[in-house]
Amino acid sequence: MLDLVALFDEYEHLLLVSPAVARFSLLKWRVLEREGYIRVRAELADGGLLEFSEFWAGAANGDPARQEYAYHWQNAKEQLVCRWDNVNHHPHLPFAPHHAHLTNDQVEGVADPPDLAAVLREIEGQLGYT
Repeated sequence: MLDLVALFDEYEHLLLVSPAVARFSLLKWRVLEREGYIRVRAELADGGLLEFSEFWAGAANGDPARQEYAYHWQNAKEQLVCRWDNVNHHPHLPFAPHHAHLTNDQVEGVADPPDLAAVLREIEGQLGYT
């Protein structure tokens, strides 16, 4: 069975060791028997911002599964760099509801929904830490 406490602790570890993250605040953290929610605001080393939230709930097999997610990354000028989420407001896109909002109001379907590790790798790569 997936241990959400351990998963959320791993998220904290990823934020602590990422060279792209200057500091972060845990805005909300809740774990119940078969569901959990986390929301974090991270200030990036270049002055940008990453905010993310995830909601996990019990699936048919009893294990929690990620039901909702949103990762919002903006630069130091408060301009969107990328926002990944699974809100079902672009059902026409391939891989819906998973999609990414890009600069210039572009939206594209996302075949592999990201997790925190993938988002941090993307940010670290863009900021020249890899």
